[in-house]
Amino acid sequence: MFSLVICICYSIMDTVMSESVSQLRQELWLAYRALSRTLRALQRDAPMVRGSLYLLRRKCGKPTCRCARGQLHATWVLTRSEGGKSRLYPVAPDQRGALRPLAREYRRWQRTRALLIKESARLVTLTDQLADQRLQVWPPAPGDGPGTG
Repeated sequence: MFSLVICICYSIMDTVMSESVSQLRQELWLAYRALSRTLRALQRDAPMVRGSLYLLRRKCGKPTCRCARGQLHATWVLTRSEGGKSRLYPVAPDQRGALRPLAREYRRWQRTRALLIKESARLVTLTDQLADQRLQVWPPAPGDGPGTG
């Protein structure tokens, strides 16, 4: 009688485990498809420029200048980190139109790269969970398993 109960318990555990493994496989496949879409997005060949373009407003420091009364000087700059320090590069008005889409493409690429890292970690996590579901303890401890007792 006890052996029959153990066999039924193992059968139920196998069914639950196979459903769990099946669900993990489906999640793994969906994660893989998402990762492949992200990789294709990173393979675009559009040119880009590292940094961000923005309008910098600041005071020059002269006490009689209009900026001392609140009308700050405006300059378009491209900023980026170099060697751990933020660097500003002035952008001429005639270059601004061409530079804007290049900087936008770089930001898009950076966001997609961050997504790649997140999706890769998810893929590894699901793979590890799938392995955990499939692992069996060996050698079995004495007295474990069907037919004992």
